[in-house]
Amino acid sequence: MCITTNVHVYDKIPYINQINWNELIWSRKEVKSSDQYVCGNVMAEYKDKIIIIEGDTIKSHEYIIPKSKVDHYDENDLYLNISRHDMILNFEF
Repeated sequence: MCITTNVHVYDKIPYINQINWNELIWSRKEVKSSDQYVCGNVMAEYKDKIIIIEGDTIKSHEYIIPKSKVDHYDENDLYLNISRHDMILNFEF
């Protein structure tokens, strides 16, 4: 079971490398968690991580998320493979 999970993550890596991160940052694409909660917008990229900020005028949450937590991008929104609860517990700064 663990091997399958690792294969799944590695299968996503080439896809993640094909995402135009500059475009997502420039257009501040919306980010959704695996439980479909709107978590904020992509604001920056730092090495193998993305910075997501929730709130336009008042910053309610800021996250630094590994790109490996990206599930997919549909040209409108970026979808993560983690829940919002997981984001708050493990990736909020």
